[in-house]
Amino acid sequence: MRMRFFATLLAALPLAAAAQNTGEMWEITSQMNIPGMPAGMGAQKQRVCQGDDPERRAAAEKKDRQECKVVDKKQTATRLQVTMKCKDGTMVIDQQYNAARTEFKGSMKMNTKDGDITVNTTGRKVGECNVQQAAKERDSEQAKLQAQMAAMQAQGAAETKKFADNQIKSCATALDAMQWRQFHVYGQCYKKTDAQCKGNMDTSNKMSPEIWKSCTARMDEFCKRYQTQDGFLKAKADETAAQGCGVTTAAIKAAECPKAAKSQSLAFLGPYCPVEAKPIAQEHCVGRDYTSKQGGKYAKFCEAYLAHASLEKPPASTTDSVKQGVSKGLDKLKGLFGR
Repeated sequence: MRMRFFATLLAALPLAAAAQNTGEMWEITSQMNIPGMPAGMGAQKQRVCQGDDPERRAAAEKKDRQECKVVDKKQTATRLQVTMKCKDGTMVIDQQYNAARTEFKGSMKMNTKDGDITVNTTGRKVGECNVQQAAKERDSEQAKLQAQMAAMQAQGAAETKKFADNQIKSCATALDAMQWRQFHVYGQCYKKTDAQCKGNMDTSNKMSPEIWKSCTARMDEFCKRYQTQDGFLKAKADETAAQGCGVTTAAIKAAECPKAAKSQSLAFLGPYCPVEAKPIAQEHCVGRDYTSKQGGKYAKFCEAYLAHASLEKPPASTTDSVKQGVSKGLDKLKGLFGR
């Protein structure tokens, strides 16, 4: 919208202070600087036919007044200064001519809430022209420019929506897979209030409230799930994720291990609860019984448990002690009788 407005203003602004009965062809070079626009992208050169065309000038001024209102104007033989109040901010126009009025340098500066916009212009008179014909051609060019701008805006809106959809989908995927790192800034800054994170989150919210709202809500859900047995398992007990959520893996284990022992949740007990898992491991993870059942119900449990904790052999039972004592006694008797 701003680029279209500036282009219209460049075409409509009179280049001469006095009325002209014959058209003058001016070659105008302009450089537009807008916050966020790469250097060099706002440059353009055009030829403009200027003359005394009261009907066109009245139409142009009426159209301009819908956008801006002149609040100050100073004009001499070689300089024109105009200050206008516009919808987007305050605009100051300054054009200076040489004595022969065959060349000029000018600037248009607009202060907006999004930053300062500047258009620097230079021009030189290159000949005469037909004002009426030039006006028709200019109207046609402006119509094309407006159509191009509308197409660019539509394309930009489509690209913005596509980007937002992809980012929202990425956060949804991160939640489903319990992959904290895939949340990027929304995970890294979830519980942080430092200046950098605050700035990043504020910028993200301004750029796309939809992405910010969706990804923040999914981070809320991620942290809730992370503190459950299923979520903790799926996230592989990621300590960095725990810190991002403002909790610790130790606290989650302390809360969930007794529950897992009560419900015999082997998947959680094996890797994360060595104390609660030990009696089960002593019963099912040693000896021939364990070997014969490899691949069965306790296989993964035993594998996970033994990878995180050492398994002491269970103490001999009273019956085993008696058997051992009897065996030793018989051996001594055999020794006495030489048998």
